[in-house]
Amino acid sequence: MSYLVLARRWRPQTFEEIRGQEHIARALRNAITSQRIAHAYLFTGIRGVGKTSAARVLAKALNCAAGPTPTPCNDCPSCREITDGKSPDVLEIDGASNTGVEDVRRLREAVRYAPVRGPYRVYIIDEVHMLSTAAFNALLKTLEEPPAHVVFIFATTDAHKIPITILSRCQQFDFKRLSPRELMALLADIARAEGIAIDERSLVALAREADGSVRDAQSLLDQVISYAGNAVTYADVRDVLGVVDRECVLGVVGSVLAKDPRRVLERLLEAERFGYDVRRFALDLLDVFRDLAVLKAVEGGEDLVELAPEEVSEVRGALESVSWEETHALFDMLSKGVEGLRTVSRPAVTLEMTLLKMAKLPPLLSLSQVLAAAGDGPVGVRLAARLVEPATGEAAADRVRSELRRVLEGTGAAGPGSVAAPKVSSETPRDRGSMPPPAPVVATASPAVLPEKGPAPERFGAERVWNAILSGVERSNRPFWTVLRGHGRLDSWDADRRLAVVACDDPGQEFLWRPKAGLLTEALAGLAGAGARVELSFPASDGPRGRNGSAESDRARSLKKEALEHPLVREALEIFDGDVEEVRALKP
Repeated sequence: MSYLVLARRWRPQTFEEIRGQEHIARALRNAITSQRIAHAYLFTGIRGVGKTSAARVLAKALNCAAGPTPTPCNDCPSCREITDGKSPDVLEIDGASNTGVEDVRRLREAVRYAPVRGPYRVYIIDEVHMLSTAAFNALLKTLEEPPAHVVFIFATTDAHKIPITILSRCQQFDFKRLSPRELMALLADIARAEGIAIDERSLVALAREADGSVRDAQSLLDQVISYAGNAVTYADVRDVLGVVDRECVLGVVGSVLAKDPRRVLERLLEAERFGYDVRRFALDLLDVFRDLAVLKAVEGGEDLVELAPEEVSEVRGALESVSWEETHALFDMLSKGVEGLRTVSRPAVTLEMTLLKMAKLPPLLSLSQVLAAAGDGPVGVRLAARLVEPATGEAAADRVRSELRRVLEGTGAAGPGSVAAPKVSSETPRDRGSMPPPAPVVATASPAVLPEKGPAPERFGAERVWNAILSGVERSNRPFWTVLRGHGRLDSWDADRRLAVVACDDPGQEFLWRPKAGLLTEALAGLAGAGARVELSFPASDGPRGRNGSAESDRARSLKKEALEHPLVREALEIFDGDVEEVRALKP
């Protein structure tokens, strides 16, 4: 007799032997016991997880001499014929080879005939998604109302390709991908029964390579046994499968955690001499960093990772020096690097740079550490005030993130005691509609550049104040500086109150000037220090001119003012540093 490969020799013959699909086996057994047998079943799942095997077991359970029974005997003539693929009552059809409407028409003619031996005539159609649209349409009526002695069992790896009209006529069972531990247990049982000695590291490598498929795992084990004989070592598995040495993968991970860029490059050179596939090596690294994050986040999470016990012991020491946030950040950096490997011309260099960036990642600071570092200065006070506000959930998180970003942007160049004028509101969009118009923006300068109160106000004359305002605006917004120089003037300067009134000689430009009040105040603060402010003045006119020179009605002016003072409009102008070109009232 010719040799049977392990995948065929260890094919499940009963529901109990179907590994990793207990939910499906239980449902089918209960359906048979309660005589609730459907006329059409659809088995979906990846390759090699037991779809066709389950279909054969179901056919045997329906046609067994003792049945229908949830425990077929596998000894009666009907069971033996189905096992050997010779039963006249069980027809297995390859959907990839019989895709046409004529094939379905022949099937429709055959379903009328009664079964030869058992009570049911079972049609198993594998890869049913390969049928053409016309073939599916020809099958609809027969599938919905078949003869009482007919049961259809469809199997497919691509359920989304099957028309919804077919899906609605079937009971669908989804076969899951087996976990590495389930595959390791299965391979260990097979090796024990076959008299093969194999270590746990080899089982881990085979299970990882099979990627959830029972048939793939059995085929790989068969291949390794053919190479190594009755004693399989990890070196044999590595040579046959062409996988990178696990020690090299863990060595790179350990070097990244130890912040040793030189050792990272040396480990990559070792892997390159082995002839590794860059993308596969990167995916192996990604799996390890995922396991590290799980071990760091979950107490006693050894059963949730794919690492062998000795590998877990090896990485435990390196994990002591990093936090969970750092492991997650490393995983995120590597994940983005793996995505980029598909499009670059030199993926090895991209992987090197990604790992170097990970090895040079500075320690991460928590928000509490940022607050502690900020101390009692303006930064710390503002952050602490935001953190203690009575808010919960995502709104509180958004507020903290927004405030932290605003404060840190203001302190990035000026020093730890400075606070910049906010440019992004911390309120949520839902709150903005009911907000009152915000107060004029007042910018404070850094103590590292100017004294806190500035020189005595009497030293500043009106001319110097005006020149300071023009110079500050020119540096920050040159287009508005041009407008300010041509149509603006300093109307008055109150040195005691440090208040400057800037007048615009064109009332039609009010919509342009109003959003720039904060810009003028910031320019004046550069001279007069914190607390200095600018107010705008516009000349009264019986008919303010618009862009077309015609007089506007009081209603139009009111609508324009309301629009310009709306908090969303003012915030948009601040964020994008934009100008309002035109305000129009839409007719209802």
